[in-house]
Amino acid sequence: MPWTKENIVRNIENLMKSKFSSAREAFDYFDADKDEYLTKQDFKHILKEAKVNILIRGVVAEFMLQSFDENKDGLVSWHEFQAAIKTTSIK
Repeated sequence: MPWTKENIVRNIENLMKSKFSSAREAFDYFDADKDEYLTKQDFKHILKEAKVNILIRGVVAEFMLQSFDENKDGLVSWHEFQAAIKTTSIK
């Protein structure tokens, strides 16, 4: 399977819908250190669980972090996460 942005997003959506009852539950689960922020390492964990190829996880995690991080502090807050997923079917 070619790893396009659409395939990666679909895998993440499928993971979120099958494993969690809400986006907040998913956010809290992947926030490994429970500091209310997602880091690049947290995004790598999401991608691993979404079965994204290990060879591209780091690049995709960095892209997700930069895309979601509105205030450019290197972290993704719950508010930023909500804004980033609002166009998906994840609620």
